[in-house]
Amino acid sequence: MHGRDGADSPGPVTLVQADPHHAGTLIVGTANAQLFRSRDAGSTWNPLPFPGALRSTLHAILIDPTQANVYFLAVSSETPGYAGVFRTEDEGATWQLVPGMEQKQVWALVFWSVDSRVIAAGTQDGVFLTNDGGKNWTQLSSPGSEWPQPVMSLAFDPTNSKILYAGTPHLAWKTADGGNTWRRLARGMQEDSDVFFIDVDPNRRLRLFAGACSGIYSSLDGGGTWSNLERVVGGEFRTYVIARAPRRRNLVFAGTSGGLMHSPDGGATWRRLSAATVRSIAFDPADSSHIFVATEQGILLSEDGGTHFRPASEGLRTAER
Repeated sequence: MHGRDGADSPGPVTLVQADPHHAGTLIVGTANAQLFRSRDAGSTWNPLPFPGALRSTLHAILIDPTQANVYFLAVSSETPGYAGVFRTEDEGATWQLVPGMEQKQVWALVFWSVDSRVIAAGTQDGVFLTNDGGKNWTQLSSPGSEWPQPVMSLAFDPTNSKILYAGTPHLAWKTADGGNTWRRLARGMQEDSDVFFIDVDPNRRLRLFAGACSGIYSSLDGGGTWSNLERVVGGEFRTYVIARAPRRRNLVFAGTSGGLMHSPDGGATWRRLSAATVRSIAFDPADSSHIFVATEQGILLSEDGGTHFRPASEGLRTAER
């Protein structure tokens, strides 16, 4: 992998998403909520206006898989008016706060794969759920019982929206009844683990990966027991994201503090593809061998499934807060 020297670096990028409705269109974001868009598969980038830029911390970008031009952002902010879930219906030209989520510190946002109107949000106060695309929200907690908070990451079961996994600064949690009850998923995971990402295998519902400050974990029983993959990965790297290549069942990538990791066999063996810290991964919807990764040095692109990468950050210049 070839990077650029500090003078040319566009700055750190923390999120990248590919738009399935518009060929070659990508959205990226920085930690301080600056947005950029590419119309030419990462060759050039242009700023995208967002009212919370430099005023918020950006945690998630979602592109609606069924409605073109609809994006959601999850942000937190010390200024209440710039915290919550923002939505655009015109590809980011204008943004509105989603009613019911105003002024909430939102750290995670995820669609249910079966129905994109079902969205879960992870906040400082726990998990909120909408079944109608964001018009109405319900907090998934019960008086007198424990629930996860704050929530940094979320994942739905691929067939049952009542089964939801939540990552916190202290282990992962699971509900099997739509949030009426929650339980910690502690067995086999380091006690003080921040869980940054949870992945559920769409073909084997009980097969999970978790990305944590203490490394990559796998579970074969829906989180009942975790195994640390430190030995096969090659280190206890902070793991920010796990991504499956579309239409390639066993091809898994992990973005870590130790670089971009790759497993061709569903997590049994791993190989490091780069040394750059990777926080987000996206695949070209038309060709999954085209991989975009968000790094401290901007966006990097592979056109051969991860064997080689090159910078893809022309015009992507970020500003400090």
